[in-house]
Amino acid sequence: MNLDTHHVLLYGAVMIVASVGAYAYHLRAIDVATAKAQVQAQQTVIDAAQKRMDDREREFKDQITTLLAMKSTPATTPTQVVERIPQLYPQLQPTLQPAVNPQTGQIDTSKPPNLVFDAPQAKALNDQLVECKICQVSLTKAQADLIDTNTKLAGVTKERDEWKTAAKGGSIWKRTGRVLKWAAIGVAIGYAAAKH
Repeated sequence: MNLDTHHVLLYGAVMIVASVGAYAYHLRAIDVATAKAQVQAQQTVIDAAQKRMDDREREFKDQITTLLAMKSTPATTPTQVVERIPQLYPQLQPTLQPAVNPQTGQIDTSKPPNLVFDAPQAKALNDQLVECKICQVSLTKAQADLIDTNTKLAGVTKERDEWKTAAKGGSIWKRTGRVLKWAAIGVAIGYAAAKH
């Protein structure tokens, strides 16, 4: 069977196109496998960030419950207020002064002791310090959540971009380089076949 140059070139071109297609498919499969591995690594980072956020949320709720329990009620005694204030604001160390009978100048044990400042002010101060502490805990949590949210967002964005690139068969330069390389090989083979 005799083949002329045109048939040799045609068969060579078909072989080159089939080879380039098979190789491109193989490279795409490698790109997809690489992207999956990278996505799994990113998912680990995202899961770790989510776990930290969940742990902080539980701790935050516990702290808020503890702080709200320290708020004054009508039944809160001056002694309880004196005990609570240093827990919220260590710089304040209120003391109780025994009640004095104004007529005799003697200590009146029938009356509860007084704070250095009056009880309504102490309760107002206690409530304000509780609110301040809640704000402080909320801010600390929000700042840490922001860091982890940004970490998760960066991971999801990277994951999305990797899948887009893998779905296209790699970056445009990578795909162009592959095509040019195999086209050059095909031309060389075709040229060599035509010479013989």
